[in-house]
Amino acid sequence: MNQSDILELERKILYHKKRYYDGEPEISDIQYDNLEKTLKKLDPENPVLYLVGSPEGGKIEHIPRMLSSQKANSLEEIIKWKKEISSISAGYKVDGLSLSLIYENGKLIQAATRGNGQTGDDVTLQAMKIKNIPKNIDIFERVNVRGEVYMKISEFKRVNGNLDENEKYSSPRNLATGSLKQKNINMLDDRELNFMAWQLLGYGENFSIDEQIKSLRNWGFEIADKDILVNPNTEELNSIFEKYVDERENLDFEIDGVIFKYLNFKDRDNAGETDHHPRWSIAWKFQSKGETTIIEDITWQVGRTGVLTPVAELRPIFIAGAKIQRATLHNLNFIETENIAKGDKVSIVRAGDVIPKVLKVIEKGKNLKPSFPNICPSCANETQKQAVELVCNADVCKDKNIQKIAYWIKIHDIKGLGLKSLQKLYDEGIVLNMEDLYDDKLSQEILVSYLGKNGVKIKNEIERSRYTDLSSFLTGLGIQNLGRSLGKQLSIRFKSLEAIKNSVLDDLIKIDGISELTANYILRGLNSSDQVEKLLENGVVISDKSLNIVKKNDKPIGLDAWFGEDFIVEIDEEQNVDPYYNEKRVYVTGTIQNLTKKQIKSKLEGRGIIWQDSITKNLDYLIFGEKAGNSKLSNAEKKGVKILSWTEFNDSLKEKIS
Repeated sequence: MNQSDILELERKILYHKKRYYDGEPEISDIQYDNLEKTLKKLDPENPVLYLVGSPEGGKIEHIPRMLSSQKANSLEEIIKWKKEISSISAGYKVDGLSLSLIYENGKLIQAATRGNGQTGDDVTLQAMKIKNIPKNIDIFERVNVRGEVYMKISEFKRVNGNLDENEKYSSPRNLATGSLKQKNINMLDDRELNFMAWQLLGYGENFSIDEQIKSLRNWGFEIADKDILVNPNTEELNSIFEKYVDERENLDFEIDGVIFKYLNFKDRDNAGETDHHPRWSIAWKFQSKGETTIIEDITWQVGRTGVLTPVAELRPIFIAGAKIQRATLHNLNFIETENIAKGDKVSIVRAGDVIPKVLKVIEKGKNLKPSFPNICPSCANETQKQAVELVCNADVCKDKNIQKIAYWIKIHDIKGLGLKSLQKLYDEGIVLNMEDLYDDKLSQEILVSYLGKNGVKIKNEIERSRYTDLSSFLTGLGIQNLGRSLGKQLSIRFKSLEAIKNSVLDDLIKIDGISELTANYILRGLNSSDQVEKLLENGVVISDKSLNIVKKNDKPIGLDAWFGEDFIVEIDEEQNVDPYYNEKRVYVTGTIQNLTKKQIKSKLEGRGIIWQDSITKNLDYLIFGEKAGNSKLSNAEKKGVKILSWTEFNDSLKEKIS
């Protein structure tokens, strides 16, 4: 047999495995076993042989979320972050792609990219091909190992050297990312990726960082944390950073900073986290490698709130292997302060080795003073200076309106409808506002005629997004300062859209994080236009009740499934707010009946219960099912959290969850 025979065997095994888990097997167990035996004889290490469960692909939810690191660029910021904490760790900030690995009963069963932090892409089969990821570990609790996938610099040079000029990658990180997302997993046989662990969840959560490192190392993981610092002074903090700067030049992989973490779990627990990052870790970034070039022009982009962002159009240069032709100029104030104009010679850096930005002017060109557009480049209406920004306040502005619609699409995860497709629909007068997405005139036939066969999928995605929770609805409106976290707080506090609209300033500013300015933005955004009413009139349904997507023949499928005309969405009307547990904070651990964590979360939040991703002192209840970790129960008990089994909890609800 040749490689094509192996690929065909993989395809058959994956197909029949899925049919088996769907309860619709097409072959006998003996026939299936024979397929696996044949593949094992031909390719004993094939990842398909080690895959546990049904290979679904698509999106995987992260519980808890995979947050980004907060950033620092100076010693002063590290000292401020450290506060009075006595012991910390230091390690590599690897320049790679974050990956989450789930192990159950000692076996690797799932791998997912970080994605947006809430959900990531399923890359389980690809991860099975990474040789230094242990496929089996000596522990039978369900654990989550998080870390970074990277490609060695030497491997990057080898692989890139064999690619055509138009196929070459600009950096090891980009090549690692492209390789991990390959659908043809056999391509990874010729591209060596590596994994470096930086977090362990689900086991030893009372452990200090060094104790977790020992566990990970014993299981065979490469570790990112390298040094333990006890009561480090300012000089020692600076010295350890300089040590990593020196090491950077001799490593066969790229790092772009040093990660510091609180060593002890009590310090980490007390620090908590924000919506964006844990407060107990911080990345001291290396200084970006800058280059000089000429600003050939300055263009202005209009955002969804009407703010104009200046962009420097550059004479092309290369920084860290990437071709740079554009760089942000931040805002009006930055251009005025730095006196930046067309024709200037400037220093360019890549912030975090990713986003190009202008650092400063090296040499002035012919234009001694900067200039600013008096009219909006999109709609030609007059611009206004507001604080440090230049703003277009026109009601009808193409770029501003497109960005608003694009933001709604992003929040509601409407797949397939990208910016270019959206611009085409806008230019044709078909989708001029977000409510037009749900107008009956936007038929599948129209979408197909303008966007091709992808229009079928887009239509189904739009129909799915009609059914939304209050938090996503509020966030998707694009009201200034109203992000995901604040949208969630408002939905928990007020329960309904009408309650928020009818609230007054004093009601809103009582909520943590809402200033008087933000409160005014919210009230004005909800009451000063008819957009909210038009969305509802066009069939958008706001409900915190559980949503079920079912076949018309009543056979249920998962909420994340892509559906077409044969599927309908139903609201589970049995869900309602539980008077006893309303606004109580709950953490759930272990296996619960046949429910996924995502299903449990949806059902609990539908009853007004606040889902929490970690065990903290403000938690009301820890609910445990089968295979719950003893460390989590012990941690909750020490914090005085009430502990209930799933059966006890379910029995105490006004209406049981089935």
